Amino acid sequence: MVNDGLNPDAIKGGLGQSLFATHIVYLETVDSTNRLAKELASAGAAEGAIVIVEEQTAGRGRRGRSWVSPGRANLTFSILLRPTLVVDKVFSLTMILALACIEAVKKRTGLSCMIKWPNDLYVGGKKLAGILTEFAARDRRVEWVVLGLGLNVNWYPAEGETMSRLATSLQAEIGKRVSRNELLVEILVQFEAYYNDVLSGRIEKVYERWNDFSLVLGKQVVIESDQLKITGKALRIDQDGALIIEDGEGKEQKIIHGEVSLRFGEGAPL
Repeated sequence: MVNDGLNPDAIKGGLGQSLFATHIVYLETVDSTNRLAKELASAGAAEGAIVIVEEQTAGRGRRGRSWVSPGRANLTFSILLRPTLVVDKVFSLTMILALACIEAVKKRTGLSCMIKWPNDLYVGGKKLAGILTEFAARDRRVEWVVLGLGLNVNWYPAEGETMSRLATSLQAEIGKRVSRNELLVEILVQFEAYYNDVLSGRIEKVYERWNDFSLVLGKQVVIESDQLKITGKALRIDQDGALIIEDGEGKEQKIIHGEVSLRFGEGAPL
């Protein structure tokens, strides 16, 4: 039987000398881990501070969407970074958190995940996790970055609920519970290794692996934002995190932000 509770001491012990072992904030309930992590950043907290929570009551995804997560079942956390990066390279941090999560899930469960640009993880046709990246900058240099991850672990909606057709969890996929403590440690260990690569300028490996795990490349997609709606074939994600597509006229276009939808067979659009 997997213990349901997150254990800060066990997490710290598992991290050893990691950057993320020095300042762990653990709460039963908070409105938003990103909101609290941003407060820590503004108060001068050191890089590597992490906020983990059993239940998040007002979690947010991209474009202000809510992130629904019941208590004591999933992984919901935010980490504070102070990288020496220009603003244009911030998306590389979203990339490496996605990759770290993919590798940790694979190691702990055997499941293979894919990335739906720009910040969601999918298993098959269902959403498993989402990442929210927020940052502050001065003179185009990053002052701090907060990365939030919501990952469905030991929960899934009841059959027949609308959400059951759209989302999944590790437990739903493998048929047994997963240790959230061990999974979180694995994600942070993998992330720190990638983070060191980024800070050292070794971004090429990150870029290549992010493309390798992309769910949308080679597919016809529709990208929508407040300013545009465009249809085309997804070709690649560049090193700044932009999606490069080929439009109906055969021209390449660089999409910096937007909402991607595509179809799996005859199913509902993702």
